[in-house]
Amino acid sequence: MKMILGEVWESLKRRKWFSVLIAIQITALFFTSTLFFLTHAQIESKSDRLEPLKDLTFYQLSDDLVPDSKFQAFLDEPGSLKKSKTFYENLEQYFGERYIYLFNQMIDVKIDDDSKWDKFLNGYEEGGPIERLKERPYKPLKAIQINENGFTRFSIPLSKGSGFSSEDFYYDGNSIPVLLGAEYEPFYQVGDRITAKYLRKDFKLVVQGFIQSDTFVFNMNYPELYLDRYIVMPALKFNEVPQNEEDALFQKLHYLQMINGTVFSDEEPYVVRRDLEHVKTISDFPDMQMIGANSRSLDFMFSAIQVNRTLLKVMAGSLFVVCILSISILMMTKFQDNYRNMAIHLASGATLNQLFFYFLSEILLMVGLPGLVVTLLYQQIIDVSLGMYTLMNVTIFVVIVLFSVSPIYLQFRKIEISSLLKRSE
Repeated sequence: MKMILGEVWESLKRRKWFSVLIAIQITALFFTSTLFFLTHAQIESKSDRLEPLKDLTFYQLSDDLVPDSKFQAFLDEPGSLKKSKTFYENLEQYFGERYIYLFNQMIDVKIDDDSKWDKFLNGYEEGGPIERLKERPYKPLKAIQINENGFTRFSIPLSKGSGFSSEDFYYDGNSIPVLLGAEYEPFYQVGDRITAKYLRKDFKLVVQGFIQSDTFVFNMNYPELYLDRYIVMPALKFNEVPQNEEDALFQKLHYLQMINGTVFSDEEPYVVRRDLEHVKTISDFPDMQMIGANSRSLDFMFSAIQVNRTLLKVMAGSLFVVCILSISILMMTKFQDNYRNMAIHLASGATLNQLFFYFLSEILLMVGLPGLVVTLLYQQIIDVSLGMYTLMNVTIFVVIVLFSVSPIYLQFRKIEISSLLKRSE
């Protein structure tokens, strides 16, 4: 083995820059394949998350409590809380898992003025008045509220901690469990308590887990809402009777938001509208309408995913073929340049099989070393689907070796030792 490594090292040094060029091209191929792999993983992840909704149409519900005077008149009614609460309970009962509430409602959190919080402020991406918002003791942070059906339907994946259980959707009078987006991980730990105001009411939030990076959810208003910078709250149900007018107003506003959800269904539109009318009647809540059926957003997203898949396959295939052929040509050129050294080895008593094994060892080293380095870097830095990534790199390694070794092997079979020795004289 020591002799083989010595021969390989000498061969590499003889054409140092030529060997470096091959190594750079192989490394570039592995790095580029890594980018394609991550892009493909992201596309497939998005496709998997949307697949359960592929054949569904969604219907947005919206109350008719406009203008503000009508809204205020409803709040002032003695039984308004009971109406809205009963309506929400009936929506969940009659529509079941079809009814999803996912609402983008900011939450005010007590944090300092450090600039590290800027990206979490509501309106940051839209160029909101960040400096003015930072002057407040409670800063408005991006948050969504989601009911149990929505949390189950979207299967929000976690990197740490645990997800919401059925009990988490009922307020226990003490705190609210929350999940934080991936970009919160440097600043909080599972179990941390956060002082906050939701709809102007004081609450303690308890960090229950962290959501995986690049996780998204959607509704009619947000086709792709990435949760990396969001606080995810359960859409709470309140069993206790409000103790004062402030609590009553909070619950009224809260339930009026929760009834403006979305129905995801594979049934005919008239069936969904019939069910809604039934819920309105038994709840004594006529001020609700269905904005209409909409599946275009989903169709567009699935079409975009398919186009991205095709484009990625074409680009990856083209790059792979060009790189493999280029590397094979470089290897063959290197083999041709070593003819004279082969003759010297034959004159010294070596066999053609030994010389071929030297070439094979050199190819294995030149291809395997960059592949191993890139794989180890991937494991340390990214570590996503490492098993599949390693299998991909092993496949690339085998293909490069086969394409590089095959023409050299054919050349060895044609070599006549006598002519090779004469050629070296």
